[in-house]
Amino acid sequence: MNNKTRLERIKDAITEMREISEDGGIVIVEGRKDEASLSDLGVKNCLRLPLNVSIFTFSEFIAKQNRNVIIMTDWDDKGEELAKKIDNNLKNLDVLPDLNIRKRIKELVCKDIKDVESLNRYLIKKVYKEFGITTEQFL
Repeated sequence: MNNKTRLERIKDAITEMREISEDGGIVIVEGRKDEASLSDLGVKNCLRLPLNVSIFTFSEFIAKQNRNVIIMTDWDDKGEELAKKIDNNLKNLDVLPDLNIRKRIKELVCKDIKDVESLNRYLIKKVYKEFGITTEQFL
């Protein structure tokens, strides 16, 4: 796949995430830098995993919100484990979170970056190199 096609597919996934978040959906991220990166890409309603609460308690809180949920943890080992735990907990609470957007982005960028916090910087560089425009213009 060429770089332009790859970037267009990343754009499609981010656009879908933006639309879901604009409609009130929650995007679960690991940390502040992940939240900032997605916010810079126009994604709203990012919710960081709290440090002082168990994943199950956090999942219960999310389930009570009665909103669409996107899991956007990093694609390193820790992020994979967190995604699985959150996914399992939410499914046990009758919530079907979206892992597809994360999977699509991961498959497109995992050779170059390993975390959500790097996504915005990655796109700034790649979009300018391939299209000669800013990320804001691209998205």
